Amino acid sequence: MRRYILSIFIIVAPFLGFAQEADSVIQNSDSIINNSIKTDSTQFLTDSTSSILSDSTSTAATDTVKAKKKGDIETTVNYNAKDSLNFNLKTQDIIMYKNAHVDYGDIQLEADKIKVNYNTKVLDASGLADSTGEMTGEPVFTDKGQVYQTEKITYNFDSKKAIIKGVVTQQGEAFMHSNWTKKNEKDEMFSDHALYTTCNLEHPHFGIAANKIKLIPGDKILAGPFNLEITELPTPFLFPFGMFPMPNNKTSGILFPTYGEENRRGFFLRDGGYYWAINEYADMALRGEIYSKGSYGLSVASNYKKRYSYNGNLNIRFSQQNGGETEADSSVQKDFWIQWSHRPESKGTGRFSASVNAGSSDFNNNNPSQDAQQQLSATFNSNVSYSNVIQGTPFNYAISARHDQNVRTNNINLTLPEAALNMNRQYPFKNVNANGLDWLQKMNYSYNFTSTNRITNSLGTVGETQDSIAPFNQETLPYLLKRAQNGGQHRIPISTSFNLLKFITASPSFNYDEVWYLKELNHSYSDSLNTVVVDTLNQFSRASSYSAGIGFTTRLYGTIYPKRGAVKAIRHIMTPSINLNWRPDFGDEKYGIYEEVQSDPLGNTKIYSKYEGFVYGSPGRGKSGTIGISLANTVEMKVKKKSDTSDLPTKVKIFDNLSFSTSYNVIADSFRLAPISINARTNLFNGKLDINIQTGIDPYVMVLDSININENGTEKVYQRRIDQYAWEAGRGIGRLTTANIALSTNLNPAGKKSDDENRNNLESQARQAGATEDQVQALTSNPDMYVDFEVPWNLRVRYNIRWGRQGYEEAKIQQTMNFSGDVNFTENWKVGFTSGYDFEEQDFTQTSINIFRNLHCWQINANWVPFGRFQSFSVDIGVKASILQDLKMNRRRSWWDN
Repeated sequence: MRRYILSIFIIVAPFLGFAQEADSVIQNSDSIINNSIKTDSTQFLTDSTSSILSDSTSTAATDTVKAKKKGDIETTVNYNAKDSLNFNLKTQDIIMYKNAHVDYGDIQLEADKIKVNYNTKVLDASGLADSTGEMTGEPVFTDKGQVYQTEKITYNFDSKKAIIKGVVTQQGEAFMHSNWTKKNEKDEMFSDHALYTTCNLEHPHFGIAANKIKLIPGDKILAGPFNLEITELPTPFLFPFGMFPMPNNKTSGILFPTYGEENRRGFFLRDGGYYWAINEYADMALRGEIYSKGSYGLSVASNYKKRYSYNGNLNIRFSQQNGGETEADSSVQKDFWIQWSHRPESKGTGRFSASVNAGSSDFNNNNPSQDAQQQLSATFNSNVSYSNVIQGTPFNYAISARHDQNVRTNNINLTLPEAALNMNRQYPFKNVNANGLDWLQKMNYSYNFTSTNRITNSLGTVGETQDSIAPFNQETLPYLLKRAQNGGQHRIPISTSFNLLKFITASPSFNYDEVWYLKELNHSYSDSLNTVVVDTLNQFSRASSYSAGIGFTTRLYGTIYPKRGAVKAIRHIMTPSINLNWRPDFGDEKYGIYEEVQSDPLGNTKIYSKYEGFVYGSPGRGKSGTIGISLANTVEMKVKKKSDTSDLPTKVKIFDNLSFSTSYNVIADSFRLAPISINARTNLFNGKLDINIQTGIDPYVMVLDSININENGTEKVYQRRIDQYAWEAGRGIGRLTTANIALSTNLNPAGKKSDDENRNNLESQARQAGATEDQVQALTSNPDMYVDFEVPWNLRVRYNIRWGRQGYEEAKIQQTMNFSGDVNFTENWKVGFTSGYDFEEQDFTQTSINIFRNLHCWQINANWVPFGRFQSFSVDIGVKASILQDLKMNRRRSWWDN
């Protein structure tokens, strides 16, 4: 169907004689007649004329119209219509029918009937009734990207004002329905009998109804008296005034608190405060919580981002907990927690990164979180680092600070600071051109220097197993700083490689190490104290060590082609390696590192290092000349499936890895053969079940001396390991000392890979969807928050069993199992669960059940922890759109309410 296209210009003077010659020109056909107006021989176009409309896209011949005076409408107006166009020269109207379209600058209009008066500059648009009386082609008006679906619209090109009937417009995530709306030149809208909602249906499930609403695009909506409507029925929730922000950019505002009650701390208001949109690169949220029994808390959260440079977030929380359990309990405990994440983006050579997760040890117990992983974790780590290159040199450097703490044992270790200077690998002879000297060209060396200062509140071992832990606070900090271990270490590795017998790669190497300390220890026996006395000498001290070695490796291939069956080929790849390493005995007296000192009144002696317990330790004692042996295997086959119509077989791995390794010390006086390690990794059922096996075998004989029963009923085994191989005693290749089997599966109709990829991409998906950094971090730390209705069910199981036994002692078995999953009962109902089983306690671990109901524009999310210390439940009914996220109903009962 060809379209009508007309191109004329606006006039300021009247059509002199033009209206007398012809009242109207009508073009009416399913195909275009002409893009110029047909007239008689009066040649009226010699008059000065200018049209309200012009089609700049026309390529056909047109009449030329020259204007003596500039009109009020300067922007080119493009228009077309499918059915017909009526040009009334008397009334100066142009009327378009069926799929009419007008494009005027930032304005676009589509409707089945559009009338434009080029004298008054007024446009009217409406739909047309079909043979059944149904209205079709109602106007869709677009102004600067803002879309208005209407029943009828009148628009003035000059004043840029409009009167709209039955408008539905989208503002961000929200929609506004109104009977009559006035639009001014600022694009502000004044609506009568309007409904504001985030439901995109013609008849919304809910909305905020008001007689008068003012809409300021990209800013806010102001409503007079309004009430909440559910399924177009009014509710008793009446309000005299309302303001709903709808900014295109972040806007500061009040954060409304949640409320509830706890048995321990009483009635509360939580997470209320103020959100401050500092600028387009950073924001800050100040929140507080207060309880009727005196406890309170404060938090500061900030997100920041500089495009192509860095992004991050910071969260600092402080709380003061009053005892509150009884009137006599007046204890007060102050806790804090800091979380900071800073991620650099690719720009420049310098890189600063941070990942901080630290606080007082009792914070999680006193301030329970809905994040089960945060609540159950015992260890937390932090790392802050800066690295850069030294321009024009092969050197780069890094400065970092690290932290790790165990909130159960209260052990805290700080590495502050740690500095490193590294030199890139250098090839001094790479330009040497000589036959047979490839090994010289490949010879390389590098240099690495690290220095560190380590602070710990662990004061050493008390008895046999328990460590003594000092409080980490302002009072103990000077003492802990005095006990800090510090030093530096230099390393220079030298290596090369060459081919031996064509198929074997030989890699000789030499390593030189040197440690620097600012103190050393002097051990002496005190007759008066009957013990060894340790004196600390504050002086510069250094010790060097070195070692040399050579490795040989190759790769062997073997393939079998069965003559029958679905298996077309079986391939076996073997990678054997032999490593020879040598190191002298740095415990020799000539090196001055170790000394033999009397240890008791009987004259017995012990050997002590003057760097005992130092941060980089001491060079090793004992001469070493080891031969390391390892064999790695990969086995795979190609299978032709009966159901596969292609001729290409499928590759199936039998063993991803099957390896054996051990070493033999030819210089040692005894126990020359090291334990034998056997590792295997494979998967079954087309990758649905992963299996990982690790074992350790001791090749020496263990001799039992006696077994005693202690007063508490436990056994005490006295045994000896003797220098005799197990096969010499007829006991096979050795004793199985450790065995670890890990099984994991991830089952769903879309395949394991699909589900894993979904969860790995959560962070980028959330950011693309406009989630805040807090929401992204919460989502990635707890992937079960992600509700994916495209996968009808998921089942994830992780099972690990570890077996260990030393000689004749009783075997120790540790078993852990974690499982989680979800299932769609209908397209809108999803139930998920997370749990585990403790085989030692014979009880289930932290268990939670999540129920999600999709209500189109609303959602219900219920979380239930049915038993255990963190027993709780919560039900959230709320609007999906973030713009109305506070329009929700909460019912929560937490574990601390019990």
